[in-house]
Amino acid sequence: MTTIQKPHEKSVNASNYDSVFIWWYQPWMATSSSAVKAQYIWFDMLNDTMRHELEFFAAMAESSRTLTSCMLGHEGLNTPSLLASCYQKVTSDMTKATVKRMQKVSELNDELKERIWCEI
Repeated sequence: MTTIQKPHEKSVNASNYDSVFIWWYQPWMATSSSAVKAQYIWFDMLNDTMRHELEFFAAMAESSRTLTSCMLGHEGLNTPSLLASCYQKVTSDMTKATVKRMQKVSELNDELKERIWCEI
């Protein structure tokens, strides 16, 4: 009997995405070139930015799933009060995700400046 293996799924957390560019960084980090170290910092910040965007997309997908479930009546009988509470929940979740996204973006800018100045 043969078994079907599922492809490896990556979760949206730092431990899975931090090693994406390791193969690229390791030879370059052995040098003392400032340009190479600045590029390392830039790639690392780009990696963080992509991870934060994926977290935001995951929140958007979950909100869409919740809204679709409410609209199709999976949460119970569709009543105006149930739909209103569903909309309020989705709106609240997306507001929190957007605020978190904006906070992460502003932190990345400050972190990039700090890391570049430490390198200089």
